[in-house]
Amino acid sequence: MGKSKTFEILKQSGVWGALEHIIDKKAHKGGIYALLQRLMMAQILRKLDSAHSNEMILFCKKHHIYTTNPTFLKYFAKEYDNIKLWLASQSFLEKYANHPYPPLLNPDTLDYEQISPQIAWELNIPLPPYYKFIYFGSHASGNRGLNHFVLNCGGMDYIRYLSSSKIIYEKYWEQILSYHYTMPPHFGYLSIREYMKDKDSNKLYALIPQTKALNLIRDPISILKSGINFRRKRLQMAQEENLSFALSPDFICENLIGYNGYDAHNDESTFGKEDAPCFETIRGSLKYNFTDFHDTDLRKALINIADEDIICIDMSEIVDKRAFETMNTLAKAFSFPTPKPSDKEKFEVNVSYYEGLLPLVFRVQTEQKSIALHLIDKIFALDERIYVKVPVDEVDIWQHKNVFEHYQDITQFLFNQDNFYERIIVCIEKKDFEILKENKKVCDEIKAYLLTFIPRLEEQRKIEESKKLSEEQILQYLHTHKELALQAKAVFEKHLTFLASVRPDIIESWKYYQEFLAMCEEIS
Repeated sequence: MGKSKTFEILKQSGVWGALEHIIDKKAHKGGIYALLQRLMMAQILRKLDSAHSNEMILFCKKHHIYTTNPTFLKYFAKEYDNIKLWLASQSFLEKYANHPYPPLLNPDTLDYEQISPQIAWELNIPLPPYYKFIYFGSHASGNRGLNHFVLNCGGMDYIRYLSSSKIIYEKYWEQILSYHYTMPPHFGYLSIREYMKDKDSNKLYALIPQTKALNLIRDPISILKSGINFRRKRLQMAQEENLSFALSPDFICENLIGYNGYDAHNDESTFGKEDAPCFETIRGSLKYNFTDFHDTDLRKALINIADEDIICIDMSEIVDKRAFETMNTLAKAFSFPTPKPSDKEKFEVNVSYYEGLLPLVFRVQTEQKSIALHLIDKIFALDERIYVKVPVDEVDIWQHKNVFEHYQDITQFLFNQDNFYERIIVCIEKKDFEILKENKKVCDEIKAYLLTFIPRLEEQRKIEESKKLSEEQILQYLHTHKELALQAKAVFEKHLTFLASVRPDIIESWKYYQEFLAMCEEIS
């Protein structure tokens, strides 16, 4: 078990530092922790600047700044005069006087490299504007496909970190600055696919500055279908990237995939425990709008984004032959490189073809070290970038860090062919290939195993495909579960309020949703 953050702070900063951390962490609950936080903050400010401490304490109270972080308070005390000048300026009054979280320093003159995200958060500094656009929407709406097509145009997404809104802001900040200076000719965009509802969520969304935005939407019945059919890695060794040739291909493939479900007794979703898609998953999708059916809520939260700066597209526009032209349109709208005509076929692929089945990592022992073999879908090997983890699927905020010329495709070296089933390739870190290519015995073991395993994996893909449920089956299920259907109708209507106000034509074009609405009228 890993050591707690409090323990680490205790080792590094002593008892006082650990106490500050605990108090800041629990102060939002009120009571004694909130009181101690205010008292400790006041004491620190008096030590830093006794002459102005009372004024600074009142300022912090007015702007809801409560922290015992000494690094921030030192910075605040040093910049206090500049803060006052900025808040009294005409520029501030014109732009931010009515903003719920006005920046306490001028973002236009700020050197983002010289300020930490923790300090920036306390001062309400908007995220560094180093990205082409933001992309928001619900899960199961074509995110994996859109992300992949933007990758093919040179894009790299800044993604959320599954934590509190404050930590998400900090991780966004770190990603933006880390990639911004090394990115050209590639570009970044901000991906917002979950709807946060903690104590700081309004502030998080308010600190995303004005920019152009893309909202990808989909027929709600089709969203339910994707959620029900979503394949997860269930086998723990596959999750831990620690598969071994000692495991039989049958064992791995038969135990690899699990599906989401719903525990009626505890009234909560389950993840990856089911052997096949199940209709009860719908209850979880409707209950939690953290991942699904939250587009109107997200749009309202993004207070700096104007309606006229949002482009709404239906998922059908990025499927098959329509995807290439749609990406050309989006490239012009958001000023990123248009897709190459020679790459047109890359925009017609089914990105989810091996969902849950790939990527896989096998550990192979050589005399020098253990080497990781990555079995991946070749569509994630693009230009000089090879993604051994699937973007969007894998919640890894540094997913772009090691993709540039770090891995090597060794399929041709091992098998004298470019791929298997037109999609599957074998990759390895370049430094490990120098070891592997000198070890014929290990190469022979790899070839012998994978020549059995890969066909068995393809067979499993077909088995899982045969389990899929359709929109028609979902409509039939809802028709026989009337209370659930009416609950779904209320959730969908709230979710689609924004879209109905700007693109009602998209809603009218949805075949299954229109059938669902007619069914609900009949039920009522």
